[in-house]
Amino acid sequence: MTAPSPTPSQARAGRRILRRFRGLQAHLQPDEELLGSRPVIWSSQQHGRVACDVILTNRRLLGYYQVRFPRPRLFLEAIPLTEITAITLRTPQGRALLHELLISFGEGSVLLRAPQRTIDYLYETLHHLSEGSRQEPGPMVAEQEPSPSRGASSQEEPGRGQSPHFARRQLAGTAERSPTAIAAIFACGLILEIFAVYLWLTTGSLATSLPPFGAGLLAVLTAILVYRQR
Repeated sequence: MTAPSPTPSQARAGRRILRRFRGLQAHLQPDEELLGSRPVIWSSQQHGRVACDVILTNRRLLGYYQVRFPRPRLFLEAIPLTEITAITLRTPQGRALLHELLISFGEGSVLLRAPQRTIDYLYETLHHLSEGSRQEPGPMVAEQEPSPSRGASSQEEPGRGQSPHFARRQLAGTAERSPTAIAAIFACGLILEIFAVYLWLTTGSLATSLPPFGAGLLAVLTAILVYRQR
């Protein structure tokens, strides 16, 4: 699955992404074009659960974040679009906060959790890229006979170069409504608020301390509302 050439709007979006994520340019491949980005919770076997941004390019799906305070940290996990074999949109029952997108590829799978609008955007965009790749086959593909070496390679990697399978699935329950998840959200909110107070006491800057305080307050209120709706 490969993406067609980016449109002017996608090119402008790519420039905005580069301005937002300083240092991302160094991790891009030659001729790799940025198509869009969304904040998600990225869960994989290699790195566990990470809050980051998913960045979609014409070649890869990237999980990325880079921070410089209080210490430099970088997270980057890349999935080539050509290696994706299945994409499953998993919709929870009821009014859930987070929806899920399961992306399977040759070496494993990645689970993305985000609000419904973000998950729907990623699902539809990947589906559109898949349809575009099917409509633009390579020249003389049907007329060329595969060599023995190419035939063996295709048997070893059956998913490479094929369009991924798209599916929608209804989840039986919602993990974010469990007592453990609600308690974790509440605790994270309190930690963010304490961290914001610490920043304000040490730096004296409201511009620095208000964002984590607002995020912590939102997490606490969300946990309370979800608990009352159970």
